[in-house]
Amino acid sequence: QIDDGFEAQVGDWFSPHPRRFPEGVTGLAAEIRQAGLQPGLWLAPFIVHPKSMLAKNHPDWLLRRADGKLARAGWVWNALGLALDLTNPEALEYSRRTIHTAAHEWGYPYLKLDFLYAAALQCRYQDPTQTRAQVLRHGMQTLRDAAGPDTFLLGCGAPFGSCLGLVEGMRI
Repeated sequence: QIDDGFEAQVGDWFSPHPRRFPEGVTGLAAEIRQAGLQPGLWLAPFIVHPKSMLAKNHPDWLLRRADGKLARAGWVWNALGLALDLTNPEALEYSRRTIHTAAHEWGYPYLKLDFLYAAALQCRYQDPTQTRAQVLRHGMQTLRDAAGPDTFLLGCGAPFGSCLGLVEGMRI
């Protein structure tokens, strides 16, 4: 499993780290398969580093507190992480596209999805009719559909209820 560090910044999944993975991770998946192993990839599809291009270019995709300030998803990567508002269709689509690309274009049939709790923070969602559990469940269903039935999903850092039946394994 290729862990965190392949991306330029957490949230910028389509921008490889310029020094460590200048060619991206597609070639590594092929090398891993040639060695007779199953390639796996770590992703955190709902959390965003505040210095990411995603945070700079799409602040409207980020969860907000009741007072309108950015919600914080905990101390991660030496910063207070941000989270995507999955009731924003564009943010949800970005997460869907990330998982679809990793599974079907980059060639990773095993995905470790981490920091999933970030989708269910107590915040002001663009769609206030959904509960936090509903937001996370809908986000996870979207990722499951994007990955397809042949991709093993490991859910990490997530409340169990919203992930039941959508992932093959859980780590808490």
